[in-house]
Amino acid sequence: GLQTTINRLHPYYTYECRVAAHTTREGVLSRPINITTDQDAPSAAPENIRGHASGSTSIYLYWSPPPLQHHNGIISRYYIYVTEVITSTETEHTTTGLQTTINRLHPYYTYECRVAAYTTREGVLSRPVNITTNQD
Repeated sequence: GLQTTINRLHPYYTYECRVAAHTTREGVLSRPINITTDQDAPSAAPENIRGHASGSTSIYLYWSPPPLQHHNGIISRYYIYVTEVITSTETEHTTTGLQTTINRLHPYYTYECRVAAYTTREGVLSRPVNITTNQD
């Protein structure tokens, strides 16, 4: 059979495809079929990252998803990277929602927090937000 490849399509879009034979003039179009391209990593970071200390050993973070045109699929979870500014020690956390509380932190430490959306792959990391836990 005959086949072709169409490049430069958007991730996770549904396209209606039809074919027609062409000799000296265009033939009759086939019935349409819908084809959906595969998901890809989000092409933009989550937005409006905000947070505050929720105690001496915890911080609360919340954000908005990336703009819809950059989802490139169904966002199934978010990765949160929390780095102690003094030691550069990083921990990774996941959640399915648009907010989370990070526990077991040190009192009165500053943490750099970044968030990435995930479809079938991890997307772009957000700009860092620094949050300092409360004193004991």
